[in-house]
Amino acid sequence: MDLPEELVADILSRIPIKAIARSKCVCKRWHQILSEPYFASLHISRSPEGLLTCPYDMKKFDIFKLTELDEKSELHHDIYHDLLMSFDTGFSPEHCYLALCGSVNGLICLWEHKNEAYVCNLITRDYIRLPVHKHVRNSTMNPKYGFGFVKTNNEYKVVCFYNEYDFSSTEGLDKSRCWVYTLGTGVWRSLGHVPFLVDPDNHEGLFVCVNRNWHGSDDGIFVSGNLHWLVYDKKDTSHEKVCTLDLKKEVFQLTACPQVDEKVDFRRLGKLRELLCVCDTTQRSEVAIWVMKDYGMKDSWTKDIVIHGEHINPLSGRIHPLKVFEDGTMLLSSKFHLFTYHPGNKSFKVLDIFGERAHFNQAVAVVFVPSFISLKSFVKEKAFQYSCLGESSASHHTLCALINFD
Repeated sequence: MDLPEELVADILSRIPIKAIARSKCVCKRWHQILSEPYFASLHISRSPEGLLTCPYDMKKFDIFKLTELDEKSELHHDIYHDLLMSFDTGFSPEHCYLALCGSVNGLICLWEHKNEAYVCNLITRDYIRLPVHKHVRNSTMNPKYGFGFVKTNNEYKVVCFYNEYDFSSTEGLDKSRCWVYTLGTGVWRSLGHVPFLVDPDNHEGLFVCVNRNWHGSDDGIFVSGNLHWLVYDKKDTSHEKVCTLDLKKEVFQLTACPQVDEKVDFRRLGKLRELLCVCDTTQRSEVAIWVMKDYGMKDSWTKDIVIHGEHINPLSGRIHPLKVFEDGTMLLSSKFHLFTYHPGNKSFKVLDIFGERAHFNQAVAVVFVPSFISLKSFVKEKAFQYSCLGESSASHHTLCALINFD
């Protein structure tokens, strides 16, 4: 007698991600069960965190690698040996640069130098190419993106900012415009011009803020159901602000960043222990990580961790916290390195990720939760499936051949 489908789904949702992918090849019944939205929802509630990296080299910009983050391991520096899967999106060589700008529920948002944006599920190998609106295409400056999820409406939203430069004005860079794309609608909607500038670090010298250089604003950080960016407030030129976009109401709010006494060379927004954080690198190569203890309250910024210069001199630049393990060990990344640091014993170790340390130049590293959420459920967009590099047409129809198991 066959087991009930609900019981099969419950059992399969508890096994490792590679085993689930292989299970789709066992029989048609299992394939059908594993393709249902019910299974995707059940699995993601149990799916363990992994580390997703894109170790760019000069020839390939679209190969992603997923490794396991094991809370129980006493040797967290060994995570880079535990490769689970590798993915080749196949977007190169036509697309020379592919950037990851957000990850939610196993879906990732990517954009490339032609200002095309994609939403992709690396596990199912489905992707959606978002329409390119003319304003971003005609912009001479790189856009900034964000990717988030409205749980109450079950909506995924891609947010795009781009700065407009008025060459006739003595002030130069004038304003930012914001657009929102909700998956399933097929169209970009304009939120109009906003009274702040997102990421003027692309235009060094146009603005000068006290105590820091404009190096470090990145794509949106998804925390507490909202997206966040570092921005320049035109009404207050003394300090940068945190811009919060309420994804459900689609309204903005500006909050002050932590105020510091010394000059900050690099500032980056991030998430640490599910809290919004700001990571500062000073001229002395000292890193201070501030966390917002009470979400939305500017007075709740607390200097949580300080890494002194003797530990990070080789890693000067923007530091991005990724994860804190149960024993306090932190996993962090910089422009060139992935490394661990323990605040208690001050131990510090640079990781040779996948044995490709030389190829970690400007790589992306994010905490990633694998899922089986299908992009085919969004009716206004056509979901495509990319295949492995050099994959034969026969193997294209078999999911076992669509994932590189290492």
